[in-house]
Amino acid sequence: MANSPLIQFSNALSELVVGARGFLASVRSKDGAHVSGVLWTPNAVVVSEQALPDASEFEVTVGDGVASARLAGRDEGTNVAVLKLDRDLAGKLPAYAVPAVGALALALGVGANGPAARLAVVRSVGGAWQSLAGGTIDQRIALDTYLGTTEEGGPVLGADGAIFGIATRGAGRQSLVIPASTVERVVPLLLSSGSIARGWLGVSLHPVALPETLRSDQSQRVGLMVMDVAAGGPAAKAGVLAGDILLAVGGAQATRPGKVARQLGADSIGRKVELTLARAGAIVTSECVIEARASA
Repeated sequence: MANSPLIQFSNALSELVVGARGFLASVRSKDGAHVSGVLWTPNAVVVSEQALPDASEFEVTVGDGVASARLAGRDEGTNVAVLKLDRDLAGKLPAYAVPAVGALALALGVGANGPAARLAVVRSVGGAWQSLAGGTIDQRIALDTYLGTTEEGGPVLGADGAIFGIATRGAGRQSLVIPASTVERVVPLLLSSGSIARGWLGVSLHPVALPETLRSDQSQRVGLMVMDVAAGGPAAKAGVLAGDILLAVGGAQATRPGKVARQLGADSIGRKVELTLARAGAIVTSECVIEARASA
């Protein structure tokens, strides 16, 4: 039995956890809130932005090393936040990899009793996608198991020890992986500027049903009521008024605020788009120049 495939498999998983000691991070704020993270560079730890407490100073533990850290930047669009350490910690990330569908994945975190692991299967791997907050994520990697708070922000490893990225909990209890390539792209930007600029229209929107008389395309039954217009913002400059109903942006139907947000990535800044609006029972159009707004 000592050499049975199951025991070998079990031992291999345990070895992956031991090997992650050099980059699996425990992050605590001064008020005791705790999240898991990844030592991405010797002096920078990556965590899940949505799980990170609203604090500016933290204590980070990686293996036997402890360092103080401050918030360098956070990006809601890719769900990545970066903490800058006050000293380098020893440790090295494994090679990056994009998993195949059906591959095993080990999601790691740090819980009350030390390192924790959750075994999963890669359920699907899709192409690049944009989050509701407008961030571009290089692949849509979904796992087949529920991720707990312990694994959120921790590394997700393949059976060969390669790192797929960091674990995150998506909408509808989805378990996703922010790919290592996305994290690698975002980290230098957050370290240098603290945020990532994305496009902005300067409006607050709410879905409303469209009467038939306002349906230029009969398939569109919902538009977006303009609830508020930011003074001096792109929409205000384009003449958009509170009470207008946004029907389309750049020719794409405006049926959900998230759908509009996905058109406002970093590459949209400076672009001219046509806004189609319903105003006082008539259809009007206006040209709007998308401007930059740094993420919170």
